[in-house]
Amino acid sequence: MLEIKNLSIHYIGKNYRVKAVENVSFNLTRGELLGIVGESGSGKTTLIRSIMGVNPQSAKIVSGEIFYKNNKILDFKDDSIKGDYKWKEIAFIPQSAMNSLDPVYRIIDQMREILIVRGDYNKKTADKRSEELFSLVGIEKNRLRDFPHQFSGGMKQRVAIAMALALDPKIVIADEPVTALDVIVQRQILDLFNELRNRLNLSIILVTHDVSVVAYLCHKVAVMYDGEIVETGPVKDILEKPYHPYTIGLNNAFPDLHSTNDFLEPISDSLFHELDELKNTFNSLSLKNEKLVKSDKFVSLKKKFTKLNTQNEKNN
Repeated sequence: MLEIKNLSIHYIGKNYRVKAVENVSFNLTRGELLGIVGESGSGKTTLIRSIMGVNPQSAKIVSGEIFYKNNKILDFKDDSIKGDYKWKEIAFIPQSAMNSLDPVYRIIDQMREILIVRGDYNKKTADKRSEELFSLVGIEKNRLRDFPHQFSGGMKQRVAIAMALALDPKIVIADEPVTALDVIVQRQILDLFNELRNRLNLSIILVTHDVSVVAYLCHKVAVMYDGEIVETGPVKDILEKPYHPYTIGLNNAFPDLHSTNDFLEPISDSLFHELDELKNTFNSLSLKNEKLVKSDKFVSLKKKFTKLNTQNEKNN
């Protein structure tokens, strides 16, 4: 349904170039819930914004492709096609979406704007659709006449989800949708995502820095570190038996109710140094060359990687 192939995105200015996303690949099937997890600055938001075409001008896609239903969406030139794709096929709930509601307009007016401008609705049918959407996300329809300040944080997030679903998209991408909410409301919103996925056969990409959110909700996870996806697969496999040192570090940085340790284990600086050294060395090698695979440099690197994995397994 959605496929990202070897995507690289750099922020390019007059006197700088920053590699934000490097050679990222993954796919999303119908009805699947994919979690993209990593710390702030790992490239998560840049990656998903590229799918929607809403990155700033300084963010340049330097290589790779994005396919939706076998169409290369980077080749879309017509603004009307891009608009239909963004709203009717894939919807985006940005970070702090609940704070993006216009405070001077009632919710019904903001819902009408989406449905009439972006869809094939008039005022009457837009109002009916708005009532359906509020019912879908668990809000009483009479609250459509309220202003944003009359809603709690959790209710605002439900409104943002209703707006994202307005034109019946097939995929919803949510960037840190529960970060600003307390733990009880977080669970309610995550349960809502799962309920909507089941009822509407939605595909959902959930972007977060919180491993526990992914563990609770998602089928599959992609772990991002320094602009790259370093590990991907079923959530249970990746979180219970991670092989990449960064994934191991992320797991150790979150509390375990059954653990006897008094302190959480931080991701150490030495781990980052080892990761950078491994990454740089692997990038300098061509694994297609059989002679190179047998070289002293490669053998030494393999031993170092094995040693690092062994140390992390002992820490677990």
